[in-house]
Amino acid sequence: MKRKALLIGCATAAAVIMAGCGGKASDTAVTTEAASEGTAGVSEEETVDEAALEELEGDLYNAYIEINNDMVDRFDEVIASYFKYVDFQEEFTLLDDDYWCLSMTSSFYDQMETANELLSQKQEKDELDQSFLALYPVMKELAETLDEVYDYTDLESYKDDEYAKGKELHAVIWKDYEEYETLGQDFLDKLGAKADQQNTENLEKLKEEGLEATYAFNVLINTAQEIQSAIYDQEIDDSQVINLDIEALQPLYDQYVENVQTCLDYLADEDAMYKEGYPTNSAYYHSFESSIRDSKKDLTDLFERVRNQEAVDEFHLDFAFPDDGTIRKFEDSISAIIDDYNKLISY
Repeated sequence: MKRKALLIGCATAAAVIMAGCGGKASDTAVTTEAASEGTAGVSEEETVDEAALEELEGDLYNAYIEINNDMVDRFDEVIASYFKYVDFQEEFTLLDDDYWCLSMTSSFYDQMETANELLSQKQEKDELDQSFLALYPVMKELAETLDEVYDYTDLESYKDDEYAKGKELHAVIWKDYEEYETLGQDFLDKLGAKADQQNTENLEKLKEEGLEATYAFNVLINTAQEIQSAIYDQEIDDSQVINLDIEALQPLYDQYVENVQTCLDYLADEDAMYKEGYPTNSAYYHSFESSIRDSKKDLTDLFERVRNQEAVDEFHLDFAFPDDGTIRKFEDSISAIIDDYNKLISY
């Protein structure tokens, strides 16, 4: 399954950044006022309805983005942690007598419920909405069952019932996982296409509005994700990292290095950043800067590993924390940038 983290909607919407992403009331007021100025003959009720629909669509899109980011990050890790101890087959077969798995965060369930509730208010549902509705019950049950495994293994209850409940839970996980892979990929593809379209439109808006730093941050993330996609297209992971064609990636590497320096230059001018609408006193501001620096180092370390033909040892391939100079380490740093930025503009 091809995965990437995405920016929430207000990360690239110029008008929202200037107003502040947290202000629902002010956002609605601006929308209504703007509509009333150019809609002579349109009733006040219709104008308000349009504003309410626009706000609902924005909230729903952001919920989808949060779900996407949990799917490609924490939920992916939870599933992987389970199949590290249980063989990937229909029959419940342990690879280790003492098994366990990670648990999901409550925010994942919150965002799923939020999206489902918002969809119930939306009369006309598009293909992305239909994709989520098909995915929702399967993904929810899979997550809840994996959480049951976490509780079951954390208490070592399998020692009391000789893995009886573990077998029952595995049957549900195996059934749901196959559906989740198909339905999840469809949802990610449809959301990714919408995000790409919105990203292109918003980049043009940022240029028009003169939001130079925000434009630079989005270009940086776009380049990083181009690198991720290029690596994915080579069908290389950390187990074969020394076979990565870094010569083919060199133009993107050079572009990313340039993007990083541009962003760091903007972040260094806190007065200008404050005027552009960023909370320079927020911890996320400095965390965002650190994540950008780390990502450049991680990418350089990855290229250096390939040049030196240093394979990743088996221990670090399975270790929870990725080794320096690995694809996974670079991907984690990009996820950190996106996470920090989403938090920063929502501060």
